[in-house]
Amino acid sequence: MGMDRKILSDILSKSTGRCWSIDTYNPVPGVLEGVPASRDYEGGFGAQLMLKDLGLAQSMALETSSPIPLGSLSKNIYEILCLDDAYAPKDFGVIFKYLEAKQSS
Repeated sequence: MGMDRKILSDILSKSTGRCWSIDTYNPVPGVLEGVPASRDYEGGFGAQLMLKDLGLAQSMALETSSPIPLGSLSKNIYEILCLDDAYAPKDFGVIFKYLEAKQSS
């Protein structure tokens, strides 16, 4: 969008866009200190664990005939991400870096 990431995060955190991923665990490097994104996605909740949990959610959705189209899409993206050793061991927020790299290529 061409807007400074910190400014955008600040605007969102003071509006109806405020949520945990904006003001507590922002996946965008350089926006918040002390979160995995500020440490090259080291530590935190691993992408492989996220993939496992998305798989569990998808299994439960299938068992209960509950559609979860965005959950399925997320699982598919994490499956691809976790095939890459540069991303798989990182915090799940590395999806931001992965998608940004894909957009640039």
